Amino acid sequence: MNVEGSGPGAELAQGREVAWDGHVENVTELARRLGALRDRPGGPPLPVAGVLNLVAVPLVGEVVEVEGLIESLADHQPSRAVVVALDPDGEGIDAHLEARAQLLSGSANVVVELARITLHGDRTRAAASAVLPLLRSDLPTFLWWPRTPDPDDPLLDALAETADRVVTEAGRGHEAHRALDCLLRTVASEGAAITDLAWGAITPWRQLVTQLVGPEHVATMRAGGVAEIWHAGPEHTMEALLLAGWLRDCLGARLLIELHARPDVADGGLVEVHLESLRGMRLAIERIPGRSSAAIIVSGPGEPSRRRVLPLPEPTRAGLLAGELELQRRDRPFERALPLAATVAGR
Repeated sequence: MNVEGSGPGAELAQGREVAWDGHVENVTELARRLGALRDRPGGPPLPVAGVLNLVAVPLVGEVVEVEGLIESLADHQPSRAVVVALDPDGEGIDAHLEARAQLLSGSANVVVELARITLHGDRTRAAASAVLPLLRSDLPTFLWWPRTPDPDDPLLDALAETADRVVTEAGRGHEAHRALDCLLRTVASEGAAITDLAWGAITPWRQLVTQLVGPEHVATMRAGGVAEIWHAGPEHTMEALLLAGWLRDCLGARLLIELHARPDVADGGLVEVHLESLRGMRLAIERIPGRSSAAIIVSGPGEPSRRRVLPLPEPTRAGLLAGELELQRRDRPFERALPLAATVAGR
């Protein structure tokens, strides 16, 4: 084991980090080590940034990437982050702990903390018990599950019980129809508020549709109409299915929804959304390649088409995660859209 800096009780200067690496037999010792990193000789401990607890359970080989994304959030959402890795071999717990001093709001020198724990052998079956003592009880806890959730996974179930909100990435690693089914079953079985980063990714599209389709057009579309969604790649995506579910929720069961693949577009996400009512109102939102904007084309019965360009941000993975960490309540539109998306998908 080792401590970087001038010792385990070293004072953290602005912009400096202290860290500890080692092997422990129990979490009590690990929690003590984490607390010791912010001690100052002869003075009170530095205050720890208090926004949220973030627990992440990355896939094998993605720990470094996940830690990098967490690090990018620290300036805006400082947290105590716990990254959990599982290894069926060996015994006990290997850990890397670090604390970094930084300025918040230009004046307060506080500490942002990260704990990476690798649970070995029997410890893998008690991951929630290992994580719980490392969390600050005065802060909300978010569980980031950066893959398709399995509703029958005991680890997910146990960790979700400790969380106020669960953020999944169901579209990573599985075809969208199966991932959607897993996500739907997970939302139905867990008590925590659950959302998915694919839902965050379609927020700019939902905002444009809401902005452009006024109440009078909503009533018209509810009487019957067609929605066409074009998505990148050869297979349906989580974004396309969730947008379909949201449109069905907003515009009613009479809305016919068609999903179209664009294999020639490889950069992911949605490409175009077209809406047409039985009375001839037409709306097209077409993403402009290489730009954070979309071409908007609107026309009505007997009217010429009107075209303009509006912003359509392309959020990053870090930005999507940051947005979901701002919320603690249940996302009711998301929960309503999920089963409707499954209906569109034929599930």
